Amino acid sequence: MALAAWTEVQLAVGGALRLAVGDRRGLGFFDASIDGFWRSFRAGLICYPLYLLLVSFRVPTAQWELSGVAPILIVETIAYVISWVGFPLLILPVSRHLGRDNRFLPFMVVYNWSQIPQTVLFVLVGLDTATGLLPPSGAHFAGFLAAVAALVYEWYIARVALAITGTQATLVIIIDLLLSTTVGRIALSLY
Repeated sequence: MALAAWTEVQLAVGGALRLAVGDRRGLGFFDASIDGFWRSFRAGLICYPLYLLLVSFRVPTAQWELSGVAPILIVETIAYVISWVGFPLLILPVSRHLGRDNRFLPFMVVYNWSQIPQTVLFVLVGLDTATGLLPPSGAHFAGFLAAVAALVYEWYIARVALAITGTQATLVIIIDLLLSTTVGRIALSLY
C-alpha cells in the first residue's frame, strides 16, 4: 500500500475510534469525496482476512469436513462481497427519502472505515472463545456485549454522519441487520 494510502487508513481508523467513544470530531478524519468513497472500500480488503478468521470460529468442524474448505470459503466470500456492495445500494434511496442524499457519501465513507474496529472487536471476542480463555457462558455474554456495542456504534455513526434523528438512525441499523441476516442465512444454506 502506498504511503498516502496507509496515511488515509490511519486517519480513517483514528476517526472511527474517535466516533466509537462518541467524539463527533472524528467525522473530520475522513475524505468524504467520491474518490474517498471508493477508497473506503479498502476497509473491506483489510477486514477480509479477519472475516475469514471469524468464519473459521463460526463454522463447526463437522461442517468443514462435510462441505469442504473451498465451497465454504467461496460461499462466504461471495456473501461478504454482497454485504459490502448491497448496503450502499440500499442506503442510497433511504438517504434520498430522508432528504439526506447530500450526506450519503460522508456516511458511507465513515460506515466503511468503521468496519475495521468492529471486525477487530469481534475477532478478539472470537479468539477468547476459540482459545477457551472465556467459559462458554462468558463467551456468549462477551459476544452479546460486542454485538450491542457494534449496533450502538453504527447507530451513532448513522445519526451524526447522515445528520438524522435517532429514530431515523434506527431505521438505517435495521436495514443493515436485515441485509446481514438475510445474506448470512442464505450463505449458510449453501454449504
